[in-house]
Amino acid sequence: MRNFLLLQYPAALGTAIHATPVVAALRTAVPQARIVVAAAGFGLEVFRNNPAIDLLLETPTPLTDLRGALRLVQGKKLFHGEQYATLVTRGNERTPITLLALLAGPSVRVGYTVAPQLFHCPLHFDYASSQIESNLRTVRALGHPAPYAEPALFPGDDDTSRARMLLQEAGLLDGAPIAVFVTQTSVTQRKSWRAERFVAVAKHLRESHGAHILFAGTAGESVAIDGIRNQLGFASASFAGKTSIGVLAAVLRRARIGITLDTGTLHIGRSVGLPMVIIAPAWSPVVEWLPVDNPRYRILKNAAMPKQTPDYIIDEVSVDEVNAAADDLLRLHPTSPEAQSINS
Repeated sequence: MRNFLLLQYPAALGTAIHATPVVAALRTAVPQARIVVAAAGFGLEVFRNNPAIDLLLETPTPLTDLRGALRLVQGKKLFHGEQYATLVTRGNERTPITLLALLAGPSVRVGYTVAPQLFHCPLHFDYASSQIESNLRTVRALGHPAPYAEPALFPGDDDTSRARMLLQEAGLLDGAPIAVFVTQTSVTQRKSWRAERFVAVAKHLRESHGAHILFAGTAGESVAIDGIRNQLGFASASFAGKTSIGVLAAVLRRARIGITLDTGTLHIGRSVGLPMVIIAPAWSPVVEWLPVDNPRYRILKNAAMPKQTPDYIIDEVSVDEVNAAADDLLRLHPTSPEAQSINS
């Protein structure tokens, strides 16, 4: 098998990012492969500019327009009648995506699905393994080696130019380290840390390392972010709502460290190698989503509970612990991921 179609229509940003090691594994295992990714939404943005892909095919999401997605995939005649495999990673199990895999053509269907009877090799998620390992099982099911790899995003030239412009306008390109703060997360999941603690960490990084403090987030989070910024007593910057996924990835490549909750921007930072202190909730299993045993990250999770509760806040992680972890990472990683890439 040397032709592969990967379907990417996830509802969550992290889900798409954690599927990127699949195309890298396919390219390594089958150098002459033709790899096509059909995607919309997060999937389209995450796989844009990925050098392991031959074609990124933008379609409507089959979750709302199955006929439109099917028309585009069939109309492209992607593999000119040759045999191919369709891979479906975690977070893409829903019925319309399964039907797209079934109806698009006579492929070997491998991966995660709510209708296992329609796949040649249906897989079942193991909660003791990570999302990345689970996704790599789709490659291994086809008989190829697929060693563990970190996720990767590839900002384009336009993304890099836009990132530089934003950083320059904010006065952050004077050589001082940039510390990116991710202080907000989904309102449906209890993963928050108190605002005054973020303020204390920002002041420490400013006073001890001369760091610029930059906040990342969505436009809807800008009011809460400004509430933290107003308590700092010195100038900071916020790019909330100002960046696409690609532009934010390019910004994070220029930063030295991230202080982050367990949320989508964390996964973008991970995909460009940004050292980060991760403030993790007690109710969420670490192994599924977080970069365990990776020296570029410090995961601070000081309690365990079976599920989230309505009043839960991550009070068990202290300011002193975050400061110490940040100091350690800045000592171990004296340059930004972008500078390391240029010098390597």
